[in-house]
Formats: sequence, structure tokens, C-alpha cells
Amino acid sequence: MLTVFLTGCGGTDASPDPGRPAATGGRSGALSTAPGVDGEVDPEQVFTETELKAALLPDGALGRHAKVTGTYLGLFGRYGGGDWTQCEPGEELRVEMTGFEGASAQQTVHLARAAENGRNITVQLVSMPAGRTERYLEIRRRLHEACPDVTVDTEAAPVQEHQEAREVAALGDEALLEISRQTGGDEYDGSPTYAVDVRVGGVLAIVTSGGDKKTGISLAARTAQRIRTELYAAGGTSD
Repeated sequence: MLTVFLTGCGGTDASPDPGRPAATGGRSGALSTAPGVDGEVDPEQVFTETELKAALLPDGALGRHAKVTGTYLGLFGRYGGGDWTQCEPGEELRVEMTGFEGASAQQTVHLARAAENGRNITVQLVSMPAGRTERYLEIRRRLHEACPDVTVDTEAAPVQEHQEAREVAALGDEALLEISRQTGGDEYDGSPTYAVDVRVGGVLAIVTSGGDKKTGISLAARTAQRIRTELYAAGGTSD
């Protein structure tokens, strides 16, 4: 069973491992699981954009009403996912974040039933040495802790952006659920949007699912399973 735990944004208890914040908070309920590959594969192994593209989920594995509408290479740069430019405590972390480089492949998935307008989800795979992918997730955690609330200037009026990060258990070698809420003005009502960052060895799967947390985590689990079998050729999945 997969459980989601709050890593905390200010005021969490100290972790016995200073590099990995302690998980606190309540369970979110059963969702999806997928095994990692740490200890089974070469941590320095990296993959090309062509290999990553081939490892993206095909239409048939995305669900009955899902369709891939676009596939793109080389877009890794982490657009969105939090505007921390106005947060002084996170300045060094934000600068370090810009230094990550790796081959990447991304797909846009349209989910819709006959009676729905549908919605789009993006799934991006990024390849770096495992140590770099671990550091990437650590910086994401620490940015959310240092800057849980930031003000973003817009043409209409300043908008308050609320950021939260939660660890996702039993998904890959490690995984992070990022939650963003925007308030202020007439357009922003505080509804949450979600991104799931999963590490499987040296491959990151970044799933951006809008307001659909359950589908985002489910797709992240299926993507993690495919990374394990298609890229690392490591068999087995968790129920």
C-alpha cells in the first residue's frame, strides 16, 4: 500500500538523516506502488533521449480514455512548479536548481470520457547519474520548506502562491508530491494542483496532473514500473 506523508514546511521535527527530512502527517489512503532499482544497477548509468522516448508509456498503458497528443525531447528545465524568485532564504537552492542537466523526453496525455471536455497531463523522463537525481529531489524538498509562501506579481494583482511537499512511500526509490495553491484576485481560488517527482535509479519521472492527484500518482507508478523494466531491465512490480 502506498501512503503519502507530509515532509513539513517549517516546524517539522528533526530527522535522524539530515539529508532526508522526516515524514510526518496522516495517511492519504491506498493508491499505487512501484519498486525502485537502488542497489541493483550502476548508479552512474545514463540514457539517451531516444532511449527515454522509447520508455514513455504507450497509449494502451495510459488508461481506456487516454491518448498521447504530443512527444517532445530536450525540454528539461523545470518550468513552473513554484516561483521562488522572491524568496531570499531559497536563493542558493534556486541557483543550484538551474545547474541540473540531463537528457529528457516528455509526452502530453489527454484524458477524456465521452461526456467530458478532458484534461491534459504531462509525463517527463530525465536521465542523470543517480547522485544527481537524489540531489535534485533534495533541493525540491528544501525549497518547499524554505519558501512555503511566495508572492507572484501578475498584470492584474499580486498572487499568493502556497507550496507544499509530501513524500510518497513505496513509489520508486523515492518520490515527492508537490502541491501548489494560488490565491488572490478573481482567478485564483486556492484549488490545488499537483506534480509527482519519482526517482528510479538515475531516471526522474515528473508527472504534472493539474488538480487530479490520484491519476497523477497512478501514472507516476506505471511510469516507474516501465522505467525499471524498459531501461534497467529489472523485472518485477509491486501490487
